Amino acid sequence: MKAKFFFSLLAVLFLSTATYANTPETIVLSNIEQTEEGCVKEFLYCDKNTNAPLNKTTYRYDAEGRIMDKATYKWDSVKGWTGIQKYAYEYDANNLPVPSIVKWNKKANNWDNTGK
Repeated sequence: MKAKFFFSLLAVLFLSTATYANTPETIVLSNIEQTEEGCVKEFLYCDKNTNAPLNKTTYRYDAEGRIMDKATYKWDSVKGWTGIQKYAYEYDANNLPVPSIVKWNKKANNWDNTGK
């Protein structure tokens, strides 16, 4: 009898923990914009309770569907979106992506495209 009770208690604790662990602390909003040059996909992560923006990731694709760049930003209440990381992709003769890192220019508050 005690074993059944103990097992039932463990099962309830496991299920409640699993349910709580699967509940994200953020909500994700997404947007896909199609253009003649390709498309831009943006994923915005917001605080679940306050809806305040936390960070966002953008993906830019060319007309053939190849990724051109991926950029991640964090929200700063004073400066707005500030860059964390960006990968720019070029393609070799075999149509394979060759990534490069692009640095964030803190003074200009944008990506430093000259330093690829």
